[in-house]
Amino acid sequence: MWTEAWPSRALTNLEYSLDSLVELVCEPPEPLDDRVSAALARFLVVRTCGYLEQVVDECCTSYIRSKSDPPSGAFGASWFGRGNNPTPKRLLDLVRRFDTGWAYDLNDLLSKDDELLHREISFLVDRRNKIAHGLSEGIGVRKSLDLVDPTKIICKWFIRSFDPR
Repeated sequence: MWTEAWPSRALTNLEYSLDSLVELVCEPPEPLDDRVSAALARFLVVRTCGYLEQVVDECCTSYIRSKSDPPSGAFGASWFGRGNNPTPKRLLDLVRRFDTGWAYDLNDLLSKDDELLHREISFLVDRRNKIAHGLSEGIGVRKSLDLVDPTKIICKWFIRSFDPR
Protein backbone atom coordinates (compact mmCIF):
# COMPACT_ATOMS: atom_id res chain seq x y z
CA MET A 1 0.00 0.00 0.00
CA TRP A 2 1.26 3.46 -0.90
CA THR A 3 1.41 5.85 2.06
CA GLU A 4 3.40 8.72 0.57
CA ALA A 5 2.25 11.81 -1.31
CA TRP A 6 1.65 11.56 -5.04
CA PRO A 7 3.22 12.96 -7.09
CA SER A 8 6.24 12.07 -5.00
CA ARG A 9 8.85 14.54 -3.82
CA ALA A 10 11.23 13.06 -6.39
CA LEU A 11 8.78 13.90 -9.18
CA THR A 12 8.13 17.43 -7.97
CA ASN A 13 11.88 18.04 -7.59
CA LEU A 14 12.47 16.84 -11.15
CA GLU A 15 9.86 19.24 -12.49
CA TYR A 16 11.19 22.12 -10.39
CA SER A 17 14.71 21.51 -11.70
CA LEU A 18 13.48 21.50 -15.31
CA ASP A 19 11.41 24.64 -14.73
CA SER A 20 14.44 26.41 -13.26
CA LEU A 21 16.43 25.63 -16.40
CA VAL A 22 13.57 26.82 -18.62
CA GLU A 23 13.54 30.08 -16.67
CA LEU A 24 17.29 30.48 -17.15
CA VAL A 25 17.00 29.87 -20.89
CA CYS A 26 14.07 32.30 -21.18
CA GLU A 27 15.50 34.99 -18.94
CA PRO A 28 19.28 34.74 -18.60
CA PRO A 29 20.83 36.94 -15.89
CA GLU A 30 22.59 38.97 -18.57
CA PRO A 31 22.70 39.04 -22.36
CA LEU A 32 24.43 35.89 -23.53
CA ASP A 33 26.79 35.28 -26.38
CA ASP A 34 25.08 33.28 -29.17
CA ARG A 35 27.34 30.29 -28.48
CA VAL A 36 26.30 30.25 -24.82
CA SER A 37 22.62 30.51 -25.76
CA ALA A 38 23.05 27.62 -28.19
CA ALA A 39 24.80 25.55 -25.51
CA LEU A 40 21.98 26.28 -23.04
CA ALA A 41 19.42 25.24 -25.66
CA ARG A 42 21.23 21.95 -26.19
CA PHE A 43 21.46 21.42 -22.43
CA LEU A 44 17.73 22.04 -22.13
CA VAL A 45 17.03 19.35 -24.72
CA VAL A 46 19.19 16.87 -22.82
CA ARG A 47 17.53 17.74 -19.50
CA THR A 48 14.01 17.66 -20.97
CA CYS A 49 14.57 14.17 -22.34
CA GLY A 50 16.15 13.13 -19.04
CA TYR A 51 13.11 14.50 -17.23
CA LEU A 52 10.86 12.27 -19.31
CA GLU A 53 13.04 9.22 -18.62
CA GLN A 54 13.15 9.90 -14.91
CA VAL A 55 9.41 10.52 -14.58
CA VAL A 56 8.61 7.30 -16.44
CA ASP A 57 11.02 5.34 -14.23
CA GLU A 58 9.76 6.91 -11.00
CA CYS A 59 6.12 6.32 -11.94
CA CYS A 60 6.68 2.72 -12.95
CA THR A 61 8.82 1.78 -9.96
CA SER A 62 6.45 3.48 -7.53
CA TYR A 63 3.49 1.67 -9.05
CA ILE A 64 5.25 -1.69 -8.98
CA ARG A 65 6.38 -1.26 -5.37
CA SER A 66 2.90 -0.22 -4.26
CA LYS A 67 1.17 -3.19 -5.87
CA SER A 68 3.69 -5.90 -4.95
CA ASP A 69 5.15 -7.60 -1.93
CA PRO A 70 8.63 -6.23 -1.10
CA PRO A 71 10.73 -8.89 -2.89
CA SER A 72 8.58 -8.77 -6.04
CA GLY A 73 8.53 -4.97 -5.97
CA ALA A 74 12.31 -4.84 -5.67
CA PHE A 75 12.69 -7.30 -8.54
CA GLY A 76 10.27 -5.40 -10.79
CA ALA A 77 11.80 -2.02 -9.97
CA SER A 78 15.27 -3.35 -10.81
CA TRP A 79 14.34 -3.30 -14.50
CA PHE A 80 14.19 0.50 -14.48
CA GLY A 81 16.80 3.24 -14.23
CA ARG A 82 18.76 2.24 -17.29
CA GLY A 83 17.94 5.36 -19.26
CA ASN A 84 16.28 3.82 -22.28
CA ASN A 85 15.49 6.29 -25.03
CA PRO A 86 11.87 7.26 -24.32
CA THR A 87 10.66 7.11 -27.91
CA PRO A 88 6.90 6.90 -28.39
CA LYS A 89 7.24 3.25 -29.45
CA ARG A 90 9.25 2.34 -26.36
CA LEU A 91 6.84 4.20 -24.10
CA LEU A 92 3.89 2.38 -25.67
CA ASP A 93 5.65 -0.99 -25.40
CA LEU A 94 6.41 -0.34 -21.74
CA VAL A 95 2.88 0.77 -20.88
CA ARG A 96 1.41 -2.20 -22.77
CA ARG A 97 3.29 -4.52 -20.38
CA PHE A 98 1.29 -3.02 -17.53
CA ASP A 99 -2.12 -2.67 -19.17
CA THR A 100 -3.25 -2.78 -22.79
CA GLY A 101 -5.99 -0.26 -22.03
CA TRP A 102 -3.38 2.20 -20.78
CA ALA A 103 -1.43 1.66 -23.99
CA TYR A 104 -4.49 2.52 -26.07
CA ASP A 105 -5.00 5.63 -23.96
CA LEU A 106 -1.38 6.74 -24.35
CA ASN A 107 -1.49 6.01 -28.07
CA ASP A 108 -4.61 8.17 -28.39
CA LEU A 109 -2.80 11.00 -26.60
CA LEU A 110 0.29 10.65 -28.81
CA SER A 111 -1.90 10.55 -31.95
CA LYS A 112 -3.99 13.67 -31.25
CA ASP A 113 -3.57 16.75 -33.44
CA ASP A 114 -2.03 14.89 -36.35
CA GLU A 115 0.39 13.03 -34.04
CA LEU A 116 1.91 16.23 -32.65
CA LEU A 117 3.07 14.69 -29.35
CA HIS A 118 4.42 11.62 -31.14
CA ARG A 119 6.46 13.83 -33.48
CA GLU A 120 7.72 16.12 -30.73
CA ILE A 121 8.82 13.31 -28.40
CA SER A 122 10.50 11.52 -31.31
CA PHE A 123 12.27 14.75 -32.23
CA LEU A 124 13.31 15.34 -28.61
CA VAL A 125 14.90 11.89 -28.29
CA ASP A 126 16.59 12.18 -31.68
CA ARG A 127 18.09 15.58 -30.86
CA ARG A 128 19.17 14.48 -27.38
CA ASN A 129 21.02 11.54 -28.92
CA LYS A 130 22.68 13.74 -31.53
CA ILE A 131 23.76 16.21 -28.85
CA ALA A 132 25.08 13.44 -26.63
CA HIS A 133 27.14 12.01 -29.48
CA GLY A 134 28.51 15.36 -30.64
CA LEU A 135 26.65 15.38 -33.94
CA SER A 136 25.11 18.40 -35.62
CA GLU A 137 21.61 18.73 -34.23
CA GLY A 138 20.35 22.09 -35.50
CA ILE A 139 18.45 22.99 -32.34
CA GLY A 140 17.82 26.56 -31.27
CA VAL A 141 16.53 28.22 -28.14
CA ARG A 142 12.94 28.48 -29.39
CA LYS A 143 12.68 24.82 -30.40
CA SER A 144 14.33 23.62 -27.18
CA LEU A 145 11.70 25.55 -25.22
CA ASP A 146 8.91 24.26 -27.48
CA LEU A 147 9.81 20.66 -26.57
CA VAL A 148 9.16 21.17 -22.85
CA ASP A 149 5.35 21.38 -22.91
CA PRO A 150 4.79 18.21 -25.00
CA THR A 151 7.14 16.38 -22.67
CA LYS A 152 5.23 17.61 -19.61
CA ILE A 153 1.95 16.43 -21.16
CA ILE A 154 3.33 12.90 -21.49
CA CYS A 155 4.80 13.06 -17.99
CA LYS A 156 1.47 14.16 -16.54
CA TRP A 157 -0.18 11.20 -18.26
CA PHE A 158 2.31 8.85 -16.56
CA ILE A 159 1.85 10.51 -13.17
CA ARG A 160 -1.94 10.22 -13.46
CA SER A 161 -2.02 6.69 -14.91
CA PHE A 162 0.61 5.15 -12.63
CA ASP A 163 -0.72 6.69 -9.44
CA PRO A 164 0.37 4.15 -6.81
CA ARG A 165 -2.24 5.13 -4.20
